[in-house]
Amino acid sequence: MKAEELHRLLIAPELIVIEVALATLRAVRHALLVEHPTIEGRPSSDDHPIQTRARAVLRSARQLQRALNRYRTTANKIIAAASSHEIPF
Repeated sequence: MKAEELHRLLIAPELIVIEVALATLRAVRHALLVEHPTIEGRPSSDDHPIQTRARAVLRSARQLQRALNRYRTTANKIIAAASSHEIPF
């Protein structure tokens, strides 16, 4: 781990969990698409209830991913601002 990465995680350790959560959400998306390849298309009256629930999970996962990405972006801006104010000794 580079010193810069360690410094970032010392200031905002929650970013580790956010990265894990984002990776998990990507894995959930891939697993659902493997199991139900048609769920990214438009809903159909022929859809099985499990497909409807899978679509709902994908929607919720996208919302959570966006929220986590916004949090991470904000945290990184704060870290960058804090780093620029450090005393160089």
